[in-house]
Amino acid sequence: MTARRDAPYAFDDLPLGPVDPGTSVIVTGPVLNGARELGLRLLKCDETDCGTLIVATDSGAAATLEDFERHGGTLDPKRIGVVDCAQDGRESPENCVSTVGTPGDLTGIGIEYSDHYERLYAAGYERVRTGVLTATPLLVYSDDVRPVYRFVNTVTGRIDTAGGIGACVLDPKAHDEQVVESLVQCFDGRVHVRAGDEGVELRVDGLPDQPADWTAVDPAA
Repeated sequence: MTARRDAPYAFDDLPLGPVDPGTSVIVTGPVLNGARELGLRLLKCDETDCGTLIVATDSGAAATLEDFERHGGTLDPKRIGVVDCAQDGRESPENCVSTVGTPGDLTGIGIEYSDHYERLYAAGYERVRTGVLTATPLLVYSDDVRPVYRFVNTVTGRIDTAGGIGACVLDPKAHDEQVVESLVQCFDGRVHVRAGDEGVELRVDGLPDQPADWTAVDPAA
């Protein structure tokens, strides 16, 4: 691994320390009150060799990319890939978006995800940030947590092997505690998110040099 690929991933506008390549986190909290936004903000990258890959399950690709840009991401089709599992009929850049019929087609999602990763890597974007937004539709469309566990475990394994980073968003109140704890096992750390008195707050389990107490998150610039 080159020195550049071995460099930690940083989050300049979030109260988080850098993380090592290969790290994946699960972001848990109310999706409409901070968790989804935080997941998108973790995917921002300004480095010239950094790409972004999003598995969009709860919104179509066009809406997801708009949200990504609104929270500080750069929309460059050459360095972005989206697997759209929730098509909403809106137009989006075809060369960076592929579609899957439903969030229940985990095999299809996995194939498209791998294709996008290989495309970004071949184009020179060796530091890829992956987001699953969100895991809830995957679970809703599945009769059992086990296929979703295997899918998520495959994705985090790919991230680890390629030296990327990953963030998967999940609202824990939408699922049984046992389901949530099963998915948590696939990740290196857990970022808890809540709506505080003055805005979104977070704390982190499982990763060194991260805020263990509730810490305020500055609004996206």
